[in-house]
Amino acid sequence: MSTNENKGKKAEVTALQAISAEDRKDWISLAFVQAGICVCVPAFLLGALLAEAMPIWPAIISGSLGYLIVVVGMVATGMIGCDLGLAACTCCQAGFGKSGARFIVSTIFAVNMIGWFGIQNGVCGEAFSNAMLAMTGWDIPVVVSNTIWGIIMLLTAVYGVHALEKLDKISIPLLMVIMCYGTFLAFKIYGTGNLNDEGTVQSMSFMSGVALSFNFTAVGTITGPDYTRFQKSRKDTVKSVFYGVFPMGVITLIMGIVLTKLSGQYDISMVLIEVGLPFLGIIALVISTWTTNSTNAYSAGLNIVMALKLNDNRRREATLISGIIGIVLCDLGILGHVEGVLSLLSYVVCPVGGVILADYWVVGRGKAKNFRPQDGVNWAGVIAWALGAIISYALVKIEFVGIIVGFVIYLIAERFIPSASRDSAENVA
Repeated sequence: MSTNENKGKKAEVTALQAISAEDRKDWISLAFVQAGICVCVPAFLLGALLAEAMPIWPAIISGSLGYLIVVVGMVATGMIGCDLGLAACTCCQAGFGKSGARFIVSTIFAVNMIGWFGIQNGVCGEAFSNAMLAMTGWDIPVVVSNTIWGIIMLLTAVYGVHALEKLDKISIPLLMVIMCYGTFLAFKIYGTGNLNDEGTVQSMSFMSGVALSFNFTAVGTITGPDYTRFQKSRKDTVKSVFYGVFPMGVITLIMGIVLTKLSGQYDISMVLIEVGLPFLGIIALVISTWTTNSTNAYSAGLNIVMALKLNDNRRREATLISGIIGIVLCDLGILGHVEGVLSLLSYVVCPVGGVILADYWVVGRGKAKNFRPQDGVNWAGVIAWALGAIISYALVKIEFVGIIVGFVIYLIAERFIPSASRDSAENVA
């Protein structure tokens, strides 16, 4: 069932089926969605962390290079989603097999997305309550703020990509105006003296800065097909990813670095409050969380459909359940104790991308007609994924290395356990 057929229901239904040609969107619309994914509180925090660990120019250059690697990865996985019209978990059904994609990939993706939805919801709720207390004296319980904002963010995800697109077209320009004005006021109040890097001790290497920048968007790099499945062509995919991710990523990075250097304050919303923009500070905090967190819930819903083997038209219900679980876990305070575990999951997610890329672009020769999901488990993919996760975490501690290792090991293992994609490619050669 296409999304056009569901316009009367006002919410996108399709989860795992291929997106039809008439339901594809222009690249500008998806660029705003891509921008919404990378413009978030952690993106400003990335700038703050780099600002504390190295001089300003190495911080900017290393962070920007990390975002460039993200763009390359998202283009490579995003083109697969565009070619096939399929979400990321469905794109794994050749490299991992249908059972492997369901029990390994979709489960990992769902847990990761639900967890981060809850964590970011908690950050937003706590900051909102603190800001309201400081501004108005109203002591709003954090649980109340968490729940209200969590529901608002969740409902956007329930309505689907069309709602995300509408949200981002309004919120991203508004956020940039607020942040630019806040930065201007920060320069007026603090001056430029703190930008001279005096007293800055470099405690992080340049390559560590690059890796840190990538790590903040690592999962989004692999789940890119969840959104690029709505693109009309590979060319549109390149445009939406590059113009959506790179400029906004670098802008938020630089703002995070500059504002941290000027004020010595990590919390960007508090910086805006200190420079005399308390109300706009709250708006910036909420918007930067909302645009990203809605995509967490949206992707979680897609993966819940696959993991639980639900009917494809149950995407809305699956998204709703995912978000409610995240909100409840957040309100109970459980996620604060497992945040480290969720961070480790990114090491498990990245090798999935290596398997997808190797199977589609090398084994399947980059042709949609060669993509052939196979029943059961493709052990070549499972082996490559497991070794990629172990090597990237235990040996090098750099997440994007998992993509490379998974890619290489899959190509070796696939020679002994042939993929259905290779059978198809050789038959049509």
